[in-house]
Amino acid sequence: MSVLHTRKATAPAPATAPATAPAEVPSQRRGLGATIGSRFRLHTEEHAAPSNARLLLVTLWAAISIFIGLIPAGRLAVTFLFGSGPWWYPFSAATLGLLGVSLMVAAFSSIHRSFLPWYLMTIATLLLTANVAMVYLIPLS
Repeated sequence: MSVLHTRKATAPAPATAPATAPAEVPSQRRGLGATIGSRFRLHTEEHAAPSNARLLLVTLWAAISIFIGLIPAGRLAVTFLFGSGPWWYPFSAATLGLLGVSLMVAAFSSIHRSFLPWYLMTIATLLLTANVAMVYLIPLS
């Protein structure tokens, strides 16, 4: 970051004005952090609240996904307890589950956007579908 964007403004105050602390010069946000920060933001008073129907649909979709996610979670628990199944199954099932849950959290964080929550929930559902498919396609052996 350049010195220009981080240096405090030091304009001399008029002789009659009281001495005040210099104002901060705002730094420019660039790169991935700026993109993520503009997409996912916490709700403040200046933002309009999302519609109740939108929030209800995202919540309902997430709740149904979590209940369906109990199927691979149960299989994962059996694999951990009894050591059955291929060696790679626990890692892949846990990774798919954690990615899906994090995408659902991101969908709630982006509830103010038009289509982004729906895209994120769709990707999370595809990951859940892959996880459930692994339950039925991979034998316990």
